[in-house]
Amino acid sequence: MNKRITNCLNIFTFSFTVIAFAACSKSDSSTPILPPDACAGKIISITTTPEAAKHCSSDGSIDIAVTGSTNFTYKLNSGGTYQAASKFTDLAEGAYTVFVKDGAGCEKSVAVTVGSGGTIGPLFTAVKDLVTTRCKSCHNNALANGGMNFEIECNIIKSKARIKVRAVDEGTMPQTGALPQSEKDVISTWITAGGTFTN
Repeated sequence: MNKRITNCLNIFTFSFTVIAFAACSKSDSSTPILPPDACAGKIISITTTPEAAKHCSSDGSIDIAVTGSTNFTYKLNSGGTYQAASKFTDLAEGAYTVFVKDGAGCEKSVAVTVGSGGTIGPLFTAVKDLVTTRCKSCHNNALANGGMNFEIECNIIKSKARIKVRAVDEGTMPQTGALPQSEKDVISTWITAGGTFTN
């Protein structure tokens, strides 16, 4: 018996014609069974455990636990790169999206927030008050000379090395005149202690 198969409707529907030696023939149509989606029916569950970052620091983290499949890889945010480690570190406070992909390429994501931990310390409070009083006229929301806006707390912390050089070592800041030694000591003491939000 000869068998001839012709593709009549491109992809999904085929026409089968069987011709026997007795010149009898019969035709039938059938829709083939396609392979099921490898990700269909999978219930991948993601549990994230964020650890807060100190205000204006990047010491937060996210731990990830996943069930529902195997051979997981992980990435942080859509532009990230997949990695084998299930923990992300050195994170600042803020909103993130964790992506998880299993060995079959099935992907799932979940939003997670890294909070802010710690309270403002007395040394930073003193420096903040000093910088706000002495430098606000030149470094504020409306006039950020040198790109520095010291009305934002994190900018003071990010600029601590420059503040020390200009205000303590060189004595060229603020423009109204050099700081007295007592105020220089406020800056130096804070920086020596670590120069963070919680000092």
